[in-house]
This record gives sequence, C-alpha cells and structure tokens, in this order.
Amino acid sequence: MGILGTRWEGEYRGHAVVVDRNEWTKGFKVLWDGEEIARRTWSLVGLGELRASVELEGQPQEVHVALEWDGVGNLDGSCEVSVAGEPITLKQVK
Repeated sequence: MGILGTRWEGEYRGHAVVVDRNEWTKGFKVLWDGEEIARRTWSLVGLGELRASVELEGQPQEVHVALEWDGVGNLDGSCEVSVAGEPITLKQVK
C-alpha cells in the first residue's frame, strides 16, 4: 500500500478499470476509461462495496466493486471487481 492509498488496475474488453482507495480522504472510487463512475466514503475502515453502471454495446451493465479484509498478511485487503457479473482480474499497483 502506498502511504495513504491503494490502487488496483485492470482491463475489461478493452476498457481500463481502476479502483483507487485514499485513506486521507476516507474513500474509494472506480474509474472507467479514466472517468470516475462511482465514489464511496467511510468513517472508520476502508472496506465496503460500490456499484456503478456503464454502457457496453448499447446496453447498461453493472460494475460491482468489493474491498474486503484479506488477513494480517495483506493489510491492503483485497479488491474484487465484476462487470455484468463477470469477474475481472486487477493488479495492485500502489
């Protein structure tokens, strides 16, 4: 984890997907091709879920993000993302 944030990056059918958690501002957001599509804040722990919608081939599709506790060995937690119910792989870059 960066000093005050964690970032995961991946791709879905040619679209860039980024989840960015910021401990300083107490929130996380999801970016789709560089555009913020959803944001969430928290008061104590940087975990939770976020849902957004994107248009793919003319149809709205749900993007679901879940930041979860991943045990003492990984204090950054885990980030799981699915688009239209299909899980995608993200890589932690920060």
